[in-house]
Amino acid sequence: MDVKKQIIALSYKLFGNLIEKNEIDKISLCTDLKEELKFSNIHLSLIEYLCVALFCSCACFVISTPIISVFILLITEEVFFGLFLAIFGSFFLCVVVCVGFYFLPFMLKGEQNKRIDDILPFAMSYLTIMAGSQNPSVSMFKTISRFDEYGEVSDEAKKIVAEVEMMGLNFKDALSNAAKRTPSKKFKNILEGIKSTIEAGGDLKSYLKDTTKELMAFYKIRLEKYENQVMLLTEMYLTAVIVGSIFLLVISVIFSVIGTASNELIISMQLAIVILILPASSAGFILIERGIAPAQA
Repeated sequence: MDVKKQIIALSYKLFGNLIEKNEIDKISLCTDLKEELKFSNIHLSLIEYLCVALFCSCACFVISTPIISVFILLITEEVFFGLFLAIFGSFFLCVVVCVGFYFLPFMLKGEQNKRIDDILPFAMSYLTIMAGSQNPSVSMFKTISRFDEYGEVSDEAKKIVAEVEMMGLNFKDALSNAAKRTPSKKFKNILEGIKSTIEAGGDLKSYLKDTTKELMAFYKIRLEKYENQVMLLTEMYLTAVIVGSIFLLVISVIFSVIGTASNELIISMQLAIVILILPASSAGFILIERGIAPAQA
């Protein structure tokens, strides 16, 4: 048993009865969370997920309280004041952990949805080519499942092929199951459209070709929007971070010359700007840029 399974088992042992007895999993917020867990690739039941959230919150409180207490004690040399701040700070961290656990499935679903929508035009282009070569529908998904470049679409294709070939499920039913699993509305509509086209005996190649053109048009708009966002972020970064940091350094030098602040304070401020603010701002800019960047096949 790996560490992950051990933590899940221990969490359920400690908090499982508490959650089930008080029916915490039936609260409206938890009901919404249950729906999001289905799309976020977190392979846990709602009760297991709540148990892990409570376990991590309690562990955070137990670990952070003595650390914060010692840190504040070294600064203030006040035992009771340090203990009070440590308990308050640890409780705040517990709340942050709980809130983080609640929003994590929503965030994972959003990221997965974004990845699917960004890679979908390229995956559909490949499916259109496969449909033009008169391949059976299952073979199209089997072929695209071999290419990791298509990310989430390839993963979903693998599940469809597995349900058909290993579980003996009807191909149209496998498409319906995939449409229910995926967090992407676009991909869901495409899967349902493929199913409807097959049932009606329509031209699958024409449907996929028209869908690909529409997706490519949306992707082009997405790229233009991304370009404008990057330009805006770059201007904000140069103005607020680079120019702002230089301005603060100049102001600190002026204060040092006129003697309105101690040298230790000025040096500390300059070090904070150079060592903390600039690297943190640069890292934040890179993370934001990568977050809004569209995927490419």
